[in-house]
Amino acid sequence: MRLGIHTSISGGFEKAVQHLVALGCNACQIFSRSPRGGKARGLKEDEVIRFRELCFINDIAPVAVHIPYVLNLATSDPDMHKYAAQMVREDMERADALGAIYLVLHMGSHKGNGIDKGLRQVALALNNALKKYQGNTVLLLENTSGAGTEVGYLFEHLKSVLEMLEIDKSGICFDTCHGFAAGYDLSTGEAVNETLGQFNSIIGIDKLKLIHANDAMFPLGSTKDRHADIGAGYIGATGFRAFLCHPLIKDKPLILETPAASDADWKRNIEALKVLYPVP
Repeated sequence: MRLGIHTSISGGFEKAVQHLVALGCNACQIFSRSPRGGKARGLKEDEVIRFRELCFINDIAPVAVHIPYVLNLATSDPDMHKYAAQMVREDMERADALGAIYLVLHMGSHKGNGIDKGLRQVALALNNALKKYQGNTVLLLENTSGAGTEVGYLFEHLKSVLEMLEIDKSGICFDTCHGFAAGYDLSTGEAVNETLGQFNSIIGIDKLKLIHANDAMFPLGSTKDRHADIGAGYIGATGFRAFLCHPLIKDKPLILETPAASDADWKRNIEALKVLYPVP
């Protein structure tokens, strides 16, 4: 079982790994810069080497980097679109330097210009960002909850962008809360089988590289991106057990983004997933 959390780098990359080890994690997700965006400070060679070394020693893999939430690849505003593409290129290179296998991103909002235009803008920005990219990091599109003018909440949206990309190194990060909020039921065995069957037939399960394991604070189809503790939301323990036991999910790494005011909150959710997971 590969299980980790999204941990802070506010105390430095070495401290982030120490935090993961203390919690018993063997996978992780981080930001490589401020989640509020802006100009990122350069990565120092010694901290990069130390981070990679500590992840190797402590068997923390995969490592995923999440791009800042301010990114809007679906925008039609020329300046914002250029900025988004630049940030993707920078973060792919930063993720690669840190030894991260994945870079996870939200695609953004079309802001009234229509979903089809928004999806084309996403693909255009990503293709511009990754021309001549030679690194090892794989780009992952994360599904959204469908609030407002967001794109990426339907499996068809994700498939469309993947098909427009000119790079092979791409896949999907599936967030359980976002999927549930967008109308993909995960609360029962039958519902999980139906949802994962749709994913497999539309996108292909081989494209699913990473799972954000989060319960949902609001009912099915709410479009509200509000995470809840594992088993304490509308997906519930029954839903998560069925999801984790499903053969299409076997060996997929799990990252928790549940609410956490302290390590006690992380430990509670880590333990909840381990109890529900079908194998040691």
